[in-house]
Amino acid sequence: MSAYSLLVTNEERPKAGRSLPQLSAYVRVSTAGQAESGLGLDAQRETIERSCELHGFSVGAWFEDAGRSGARMSNRPALQDALAEIRSGRSAGLVCAKLDRLGRSAAEVLTLAEQAKREGWRLLILDCSADTQSLSGEVVLMSLAMAARIEHVRIAERQREKHEALRRAGRARGRKAVDRDLADRIIDLRDGGLTWQAVADALNLEKIPTARSGALWRPSSVQSAYRTRQRELLAQTG
Repeated sequence: MSAYSLLVTNEERPKAGRSLPQLSAYVRVSTAGQAESGLGLDAQRETIERSCELHGFSVGAWFEDAGRSGARMSNRPALQDALAEIRSGRSAGLVCAKLDRLGRSAAEVLTLAEQAKREGWRLLILDCSADTQSLSGEVVLMSLAMAARIEHVRIAERQREKHEALRRAGRARGRKAVDRDLADRIIDLRDGGLTWQAVADALNLEKIPTARSGALWRPSSVQSAYRTRQRELLAQTG
């Protein structure tokens, strides 16, 4: 018995004699080599076919994205065709053999799950038992939401660590930064009692260029240069 079948309760099993709703089945492989061999696609199809009776559905149509690596959902033609089939009313939902065949991240899959619940169709992902129309499947989706939150926090932490290291080195964080000498002068003017607007007016009067060619100094751009330089100085002395 597979791991996902253990989560199916008696209440969720199809009743005898009940007609099974037809779902659109989606399969995908990442490389051209996998697409040519057909092995990855065949395994996904076999998993879906074996699961029909267990999870109470039949397959109305198959949709295949072969050799699509790293593409977002919106850039996968077959997946978009499957979703169009659902929205047209010809399909009751979408079934996929594996989570990583459907989305690049938990957050991307959760967005689709929320869309399914909002529009009233079923999303079923077999390898993790995510199902928008079963209690156990909802629990799995809640776990995915937690995983997506942790992923987001870790990415933000890595970005902060990177920016902090750049500040300690006195380097710009990506976009072109204000020259250090000019930033130090802005600090002197502001700390000397001038308002943000007065500092901007003084720099524009002297025709000192901003970091963006052709733009005029504004209170917001002066304030940004001031705070960025202050953070660099603080990081270097920390």
